[in-house]
Amino acid sequence: METTPFVFDYDDDEAKQIVQLSADHMAQGDHIKALEVIVAWISSHKKHEVADFLRFQQGQIFFEQAKRADDSDVKFAFLLGAVECFSENDGFSSFCAASLFGLGNLLGSPLYLKKSIGKAKEYLTIMASFGSLTSEDEKSRKDVENVLKAAESSIAAGSPIQMWEPKVRESKKCTDHPSKIEVEGLRMYWSGLNVEIKRKFMEVSIADFTSYVRRFHGTEGGKALEKVVGSAVSKKKWRFWMCRSCSEEFFTLKKFKIHLEKEHATKFKPSTAEHMAQMVDEVWAGMITVAGWEPVDTAAAAEMIKTRLEFVKLLQEIRLLLLLFCERKILSCGLRDWMMRFLIKHLARFEVSKHTLTTECRLVETPQSICFLARRELEQILDLLKGIKCEREDGREVICRAVDSFYSSTRVKEKIDFDKQFSSLLLDKRLLRCEIAQFDDEGAVSFFNPDDHYAKAHARGDDIVSWLADDSSGDERFRFPRPVRTHNLDIWVAVLRAVQYTCRTLGTKYAKKLQLLGYDAGLVDAINLCVSENTKRLSVVTEHQCSKYASLLGDECERKREARDSHSSRLFLCSVRDALEEAPRPTFDFPDLEDCLKRIHGLKDLSDEVVLESIDRLRSMVADKVALVDTKMLLVENSRINLFNDLIRLSVFDHRFYVLRPLKEFFLKTSTSMSVNLDLQGTSPSLQTTEKDFTEPPDNSLSSERNRLEISSNTVDEEEAAQGMQNMPGEESVHREGAARCNSALDMTLKALLNIKILKEDLMQNEKPLRDDLEKQVPELLHSYLLSDLLTSREVLSTSSDAAEIVVSILESWHSCKSQEIESLVTRLFTLEEYERMSCSRCRQKPNYPEQSSYGIVMAADSIRDLKCAFGNIKFEDILKMIRMEDKMLCDLKTGGCGKANVVHHIISRCPPIFTVVLEWEKHETEKEISETAKALDWEIDMSRLYEGLESSTNYRLVSLVGCGEDKEHICLAYEKDRWIGIRHDAFTEEAVGNWESVIRFCGERKVRPKILLYEAAH
Repeated sequence: METTPFVFDYDDDEAKQIVQLSADHMAQGDHIKALEVIVAWISSHKKHEVADFLRFQQGQIFFEQAKRADDSDVKFAFLLGAVECFSENDGFSSFCAASLFGLGNLLGSPLYLKKSIGKAKEYLTIMASFGSLTSEDEKSRKDVENVLKAAESSIAAGSPIQMWEPKVRESKKCTDHPSKIEVEGLRMYWSGLNVEIKRKFMEVSIADFTSYVRRFHGTEGGKALEKVVGSAVSKKKWRFWMCRSCSEEFFTLKKFKIHLEKEHATKFKPSTAEHMAQMVDEVWAGMITVAGWEPVDTAAAAEMIKTRLEFVKLLQEIRLLLLLFCERKILSCGLRDWMMRFLIKHLARFEVSKHTLTTECRLVETPQSICFLARRELEQILDLLKGIKCEREDGREVICRAVDSFYSSTRVKEKIDFDKQFSSLLLDKRLLRCEIAQFDDEGAVSFFNPDDHYAKAHARGDDIVSWLADDSSGDERFRFPRPVRTHNLDIWVAVLRAVQYTCRTLGTKYAKKLQLLGYDAGLVDAINLCVSENTKRLSVVTEHQCSKYASLLGDECERKREARDSHSSRLFLCSVRDALEEAPRPTFDFPDLEDCLKRIHGLKDLSDEVVLESIDRLRSMVADKVALVDTKMLLVENSRINLFNDLIRLSVFDHRFYVLRPLKEFFLKTSTSMSVNLDLQGTSPSLQTTEKDFTEPPDNSLSSERNRLEISSNTVDEEEAAQGMQNMPGEESVHREGAARCNSALDMTLKALLNIKILKEDLMQNEKPLRDDLEKQVPELLHSYLLSDLLTSREVLSTSSDAAEIVVSILESWHSCKSQEIESLVTRLFTLEEYERMSCSRCRQKPNYPEQSSYGIVMAADSIRDLKCAFGNIKFEDILKMIRMEDKMLCDLKTGGCGKANVVHHIISRCPPIFTVVLEWEKHETEKEISETAKALDWEIDMSRLYEGLESSTNYRLVSLVGCGEDKEHICLAYEKDRWIGIRHDAFTEEAVGNWESVIRFCGERKVRPKILLYEAAH
């Protein structure tokens, strides 16, 4: 396809320089610089002849960005922006066709494929008007022909909607983050500080920070920081909206919206507001819901009574469609008025005037008034309503996802305030205890006395070190102190163009409606002429003095001929021609006037009845089309509003996001220096933390981040337990309910276990009853046999449905089995032999603790959730590791130690084939909390991240999990045949869930709390 559609001939030297400068930046691959030049020029020279060429360059940038983008959502946004740029001049139609075809292919939507066909034909028509073509033009013509053929083939084949898995847009992280050695050194330094020093650490001198920025980022950085601090202090806000087009900053949303609509054409402005599609008011819409919809027997006819049920069905279908249109915000006043025309026409047969209906009884103001209509009219209404589309496949949700990926990466959780003298930045005191889960989307600035502000701040753990070392706020594409305007400039302008393209589409719909109304006005004029002639006939004596309607309309067309340039006159001629020729539908081809008049005069002997019938039919068809256009206009307007809101979100900029990276760098430099100085001085600040003495855990326990859960719980004799239940009045139903929950938990846990291939195979080999009958060695029989065995076992008689106890009960039951094969199976497949080692950082003592056996680990769900919310893109095994690092072991004073708390190292020499993770939940988690916890889980984990002594990439994959729903019923989610399925207790069928992302959604939407995670070695 050609590089430029045509060459602009201009003498403006400044314009030449701008075009050359933007072209140079594009040639160097710096599209942001090119966009800065283009956007700035267009913003101040909108009517300049060079603006069209710069818009073409802008479209080229977006088209190239779309080809580079890995994320399909972002690719779509850039293509839609390119379409608007190429739509502004007919000379760009070939590029517009290619971009529209790309949109149609991405979305699988015929909407854009049809538009691509229109633009391709437009371009080919222009090229056909040329005599000879250059080789470049000929190549372009062939390219467009290929686009045309491909688009037509896709539509003919019924191109399906293509659903892709949206990728998370990953920022290009900086490479100069601190090394592991530096971080560990900083962690040790932090753990040695007392509480007061830690609190003082949160107070940052603005003067020192500014000096650091000037040293590392020069004068530009110093000025940028001064501007940020000045803005935050004066506006008392970190967040604001920036127009990337003209660099203006706004601190109120209302003013920013007005600016975009007024200066950047993000709202369609019709020539007359009268004909814009409007939603029905809330009162009329509310009547659809509350009032009754029963047929009204206007003619008191017995036939209607007989067919009452049929009428009820019609009315209910209409009601449901109207409710749907209200919900989707596409029920227009035009559609309402169109329905009321049926009522007025119908009741006119019973001598009820329009004035009575609209003014006296005001029946037309209620939607239920259509209950007066006969079946034929109701069927007409229903047919049209069924033809209305409630959704427009224009990809607005794709743009929303693309914007989300950019917007979410700039959101900040940490509050940053000032002291009352504006001399210090006060970091969020929650960083001392790492409790920041929610984003701070307000960005308000407060002013405190530092001593009072941090007085009650509890300093525990060393998570702030991880926060300092986290470089997720760094992005190589935008780094301090680059101008704020350049942040996400390309996608911002692309979405702005997408909004403008929607306004252009709305303008096209509006023009079509005006054309239909003009055509209808021509038909009304024709009717008025006929009525006038009919009145004249009543006063004349002889028939030869009367004119036929067709002849009369022909004479009127001759008079209109003089106003040949009048658009309304042309529409009148079209409407008269269609009426006399009994056209099947309205046409707007604006033919040659002479030919049109000749065809009209050729039908001057047409009967009056045929003329009136034809006019009435055409008016009815026009009314139908106007009602449909109104709903389409509202659909487009809904898309515009959604895209406009996306643009608003993309315009948000948070100065905290801007300065967090240099602020962390400043902290790391300062704290590293302080750490070195303390080591040189041989000093160590006192440790003010409360530690629990280390207690040696019992054998065969599941490790917990706070304690160990014993497998062998206190057993109670069955008879004593039964007697105890009898002695508690009113508790029998509770006992039965608990037993039912226990059965459900047992059943689902067993199903989850049997989904582990290696375990199922070993059990089928070792269970004697199954060996005796090889034909019955099927999973269903194995499950039934084992469940029956467990339910009669003393070890699992408790009515507890605690996940850890259930797993332990099952494994203990097998472990205590008389069969040596089964006992060794549990040891071989599940048992984890773990050594806990501690090397005291103070006295260097290395106590030896005995080996501990466990079946896995137990973790608090809320701890997992909090860490995921705090760190964002963090793996599940790293979350588990961080939680376990909170438990420290005291250097035992009894054995000659110093009493210092130290990090525990977990070491294993081999991994069992099966690894179990149990999550402990509170009782009243919200749907959001459950969803956030589920998002923290991973279907594959690296055990070498959790335990020392293993080779790297010792991967385990999740094969099944057990969760508990709101009704306390347990459910098993199992991975079978490349997909996840859901299995419920006492259910006869399995429920297809899908991929891992679907499992996460399933847990969130169904409020299923994952409790038991069963991982199997990947090898």
